[in-house]
Amino acid sequence: MDNLNTLPSEFTPVGESEPGAINDLIDILPPPDKLVDSKVPAKRWEVTKVMPRHREIMRRVLEGATYVQIAQAMGLHVQSIMLICTSPLFRGELEKLEESADFSVVKRAEELSNEALDTLKGLMRNARSEAIRKTSADSILDRAGYVKIEKRIIGIVGGEEVIRELGRRRRSQVADAADEAKVVNE
Repeated sequence: MDNLNTLPSEFTPVGESEPGAINDLIDILPPPDKLVDSKVPAKRWEVTKVMPRHREIMRRVLEGATYVQIAQAMGLHVQSIMLICTSPLFRGELEKLEESADFSVVKRAEELSNEALDTLKGLMRNARSEAIRKTSADSILDRAGYVKIEKRIIGIVGGEEVIRELGRRRRSQVADAADEAKVVNE
C-alpha cells in the first residue's frame, strides 16, 4: 500500500489544491451581476429568454404533468424544472399561453365536430347493427335540434270534476287519519 502513495501521478489529491485554483474558477465563471434593485443578486438559472425547451415545459405543465414527469421525459433534473417554472418570465409566458389555449380549444372542438358528424353519418348508413344505426341517427337528430317525440295522454277536465276529485281525496285522508287514531286508542 505504501508503494501506491509514492507512484507519480498527474492528479493532485482533492485536499491539496493549488493556491490560485479558486481564482481560476472565478475567471471562468464570474460571479453574477446584481439585479435591477441591486439588493438581490441575479441567479444563474433564472430564465432571461424563452427558448423552445421552455415552451415544451409550458406545454407539459398545461397538460397537467408534474415536475418529476417533465424532468424524466426531458432528461433534466427536477430541481431545474422547478426553478424554470417559478421564474417570473416563465410564469408570465405561461399565463399568456393559458389565455390563448382557451380559444384554441373551442376552435379545435368546432373542427372536430364536422369529423364526428361524418363518423355518425357513416355509422348510421353502414353499421351492421340496427341498434347502432338507430343510436347514431338519434344522436344526429338531437344535435340538429329535433327533440324526441313523446306520447302523452292528455285529458281535458272541467272545473267541477277537479273540485269533486279534490273533495274525494280530502275525505279519504280524513278517514285514514280517523282509522289510525282509532287503532292507537284501542
